[in-house]
Amino acid sequence: MKKIIVLLAIAAIGLGSCKKDNSPAPDKNASVKDMAGCLGYATGYSNSGTIGPANTFDFKIAQNNQFFAGEVTNQRNFWLGIPAEVHVLYEPTADYKNAYASPDGSILFGYQMFYYLVNSFSKLPNTNTLSPLPVDGVLAHEWGHRVQFTVGWNDYAQPSERELEADFFSGYYMGLAKQWLWGQIKTYYSAIYASGDYYYNSPQHHGTPQQRLNAAYAGLTTAVYELNNNVHYTYAQLHAIFRSKLPSEISVMHGEQFAEVSYPRHLTKESVQRLFPRI
Repeated sequence: MKKIIVLLAIAAIGLGSCKKDNSPAPDKNASVKDMAGCLGYATGYSNSGTIGPANTFDFKIAQNNQFFAGEVTNQRNFWLGIPAEVHVLYEPTADYKNAYASPDGSILFGYQMFYYLVNSFSKLPNTNTLSPLPVDGVLAHEWGHRVQFTVGWNDYAQPSERELEADFFSGYYMGLAKQWLWGQIKTYYSAIYASGDYYYNSPQHHGTPQQRLNAAYAGLTTAVYELNNNVHYTYAQLHAIFRSKLPSEISVMHGEQFAEVSYPRHLTKESVQRLFPRI
């Protein structure tokens, strides 16, 4: 299948210049909380930052605001029955860049995280064009947590399983909604999972880099199977698929040779939307 990539013309801004004007600097007299992982956000600490209003996105550049608002709409329409109020989180410094999901229905997408993703992972090889892939993938990971909170699954043996399932959902979204090829997204997933930023290589919070890559690929191939066979999965069925793949495909520690995926020819917007997951 010939993949048509939707590209963005986002101006790259250095992280040092991304500080929100009204965001407080860390108070040396206030306490700092370890918010490792994307479920650990808490208010009232020197590193908590400032939360912007729901569904109003200010990344200082109108084109970036428009892109992010459009992607939030795309994902809200994709994750049927899974409510989320999305906010920009203005972290006090780039050292605290992150994105979070919470049981109360919020997704906090860091301002510093946004530009970190754009500057570090969006450049397509041999071009000056930027791809929306990194931002899409992180937002889908957080919405995957909102699926978990909304449906109420509690069969996770350890915290990393919850995070690996969010990676599974991220890969699933990239396949079903965007039809990305594995070769196009593997570089991004490999890089961000291997880096120390966003706490991606902490087994306690997210699983190992190899396990996270396995989970994203498992989600992608699940979406590809769905498209090729016109199968419609519910969230419960997707959760069961994740659980079935966890011991044999996702939790393995050895390197994996990932085969490229193949999408059906002549997909229509309507045929894809009919397969969006439901409760």
